[in-house]
Amino acid sequence: MKQNLITLGREGLPDSVKSQACVQAIFKSDIPAEIKKEMHFFILRNTLQDCGKVPPNCLKAHLIKTAKTTGVSPKKISSLRNLFKAKVGYKGYYLDNGKLKKV
Repeated sequence: MKQNLITLGREGLPDSVKSQACVQAIFKSDIPAEIKKEMHFFILRNTLQDCGKVPPNCLKAHLIKTAKTTGVSPKKISSLRNLFKAKVGYKGYYLDNGKLKKV
């Protein structure tokens, strides 16, 4: 099962999303496989139809929120904030599948 989480990665994502620096940074990082799996599903839920990309600010906000809820250390969360260039959501919130969520 663990191997499936790791190989899930960018497989099945649209090419337009795979080329985004934020997506590449997540799947090349050493974050836990469970978080990568959640990021994979977040990307699938939130790829914008008009441009085929995922909003980096929302992706980073969801990454930070997921890391906090899965018990990642504060030091590692701090490094995740610098994983790629984007703000963490928008004024403390982000969209996930059309629903407004608090970071």
